[in-house]
Amino acid sequence: MRVKHLLIVVFIMAVAGLAAVMVFTGDGEGEPAAGPRFLYEITGGDGKRGLREPVYAAADEKGRILVADSGNRRVAVFTPKGHFLHEIGGPQSEKPLSYPYGIGLLGGQVLVADPGAGALYEYSAAGDYVKTWFGPEKGIQPAQVFITPDRSVYITDMAGKQVLVFDKEVSLIRTVRSRQVSLGSPQGLAVTADGSIWVADGGNYNVKLISPSGETKKVFDGGPSQPLSMAKGLAVDSEGRIYVADTLSNAVRVFDEDGNSLTGLRAEPDKKSNFSMPVGISIDENDKIYIADQGNNRVQVWGY
Repeated sequence: MRVKHLLIVVFIMAVAGLAAVMVFTGDGEGEPAAGPRFLYEITGGDGKRGLREPVYAAADEKGRILVADSGNRRVAVFTPKGHFLHEIGGPQSEKPLSYPYGIGLLGGQVLVADPGAGALYEYSAAGDYVKTWFGPEKGIQPAQVFITPDRSVYITDMAGKQVLVFDKEVSLIRTVRSRQVSLGSPQGLAVTADGSIWVADGGNYNVKLISPSGETKKVFDGGPSQPLSMAKGLAVDSEGRIYVADTLSNAVRVFDEDGNSLTGLRAEPDKKSNFSMPVGISIDENDKIYIADQGNNRVQVWGY
């Protein structure tokens, strides 16, 4: 397989001296490997249980699928086969949601990032309100949530253009800002084993890899032939492939860790798998991919 890509190295004067930022265009070509295939969709059915502008979906350890159903201001919970079970944070909840966006699964609890309320809420798996991690007084606009094996909670903060790290006791333990190349509107994120952070930067139309201390290690934008239009969702599978929801292009693209384009998620001939404004992406331990297909009012599920 031949792969060509343009590598640009940008040197920026930092306070502590010279810092190098690697910028990859990801303009790859050649014979790509086979990509994932469309498996099924979740719509919730008609009427009250139907999804309306979902923006994120994730599967818990029991296979239940939790969907940030933003248009209905709730998190909808489904069986592994897509049958509706119950809702979290709906209008009848003790703590109703304003605009649920990100979801994090912390043990048996559910964390919901609500940028509309400027808050992060915790609920039980059954949907009972537990507590508020922070509210609008903090000036945080949370987007996505990522929880590491040691139960550290990472949150992208669109207002502060940063990533916040909490421990399970709800203490803020670290703030990560991209030093050399600033974040515009950080949304989707994933944390690697060494603590580095992949961020989908919707405001700057690119993806960044940031060290735990805030050093910008890599940046890629999809390449000159197919640049990212607005990167909102991001997830990384067990092989290190990076999935990016290119929302305004109605596409989900796949890259290697150097920003080279791999085979993406291609629509089937029957068009059931066409995207319309895909937003959030999550990947479970079996590399099953959950994509919030906002414009189509559904969640698409893909796999290898």
